[in-house]
Amino acid sequence: MAPVDLVQLTVQLRAQLKTYLAHSAAIASALEDANSMQTDVESGVQPLEACHEKLSSTYELILEQSEAEFHELDECLNLLETLEAAQNGAAAEAKARAQPPNKKRKMDGSSRAGSPASSAAASPMPTFAGSPPNPSTPLPRPVAAAKAQHVLPSKSPAQHPHPIAPAPNPKKPTPKNRRDSLNAQLPLKPGRPIAVKESKKNLMTGQQPDNYILGRIVQQLQGDKNRYSVEDVDYDPSNPTPEGGKWNTTLKSIIPLPEKGDERTYPDYDFTPGMYVLACYPETTSFYRAIVHSGPHATSLGTGKARSLLFHRRKKETQKIYRLQFDDDEGALRDVPIELVCDPTPL
Repeated sequence: MAPVDLVQLTVQLRAQLKTYLAHSAAIASALEDANSMQTDVESGVQPLEACHEKLSSTYELILEQSEAEFHELDECLNLLETLEAAQNGAAAEAKARAQPPNKKRKMDGSSRAGSPASSAAASPMPTFAGSPPNPSTPLPRPVAAAKAQHVLPSKSPAQHPHPIAPAPNPKKPTPKNRRDSLNAQLPLKPGRPIAVKESKKNLMTGQQPDNYILGRIVQQLQGDKNRYSVEDVDYDPSNPTPEGGKWNTTLKSIIPLPEKGDERTYPDYDFTPGMYVLACYPETTSFYRAIVHSGPHATSLGTGKARSLLFHRRKKETQKIYRLQFDDDEGALRDVPIELVCDPTPL
């Protein structure tokens, strides 16, 4: 790999910061106009009907500029991370040479992508598709954009981003908390996304028997809340398995995942930095063990194989993600939606 030009990266970072500041100035100017019109409306100088259209377009402009501002800030942070990685490159390369080579991940659609090499300390865990790395600390919302929320009189909620996942309470993921939460959701409904231990009949040569994959509930079996028919969400009929992508299993092999739009299915706690989790590796539907680096962060939706199978993309939609470091992934930081991150073991 060609050496990184630190000087060039610094020049790029400076240019990105200037663009970011330009967006901030544009937002401030638009807010001044909007606040002036809002004052006229409140004081009776102008009726709301007379300037509603102009106010709406102004706030729409502020929203677009804010999103562009966030994008520029993301680019700046990515450049900063590249600079940091370059400074520590020698040590990272030495460490990588001392480690055994990782297994190659398959990215084609005919079979499930391979997982990171198994860690010596633990068995492989579920991983979920992620997006480009986000900042290691939550991004504060710009002051200008925050002001816009208070003065916005627009009648059209469709102009604003769709709500992100609910904010959890500051609890710890104790076995009792997890058990109580799970019991309140039983029986699991058809269509519920899950991390499920792959059927032993479907394992390919060389696969470990405790692989977790992205699946969904098909139905409850015989009224038993602990037994279910499940399916592989990425089953490929052109690459058939003995069970046709569906099999029967129990809750001992299932970890329910949050169902987007249903707050009751989200954990009432955050995974904090340093905690081990099970998460879906980017661009695959396989889960592996990872350690939380930071999060959850709010970010714009990116793309990913597992994400596209579960979520319907909406305009200007935002998503909460965790930044994770997967086992045997050469220290790379990857972003995974909170709906694809779970406790590392079933109850």
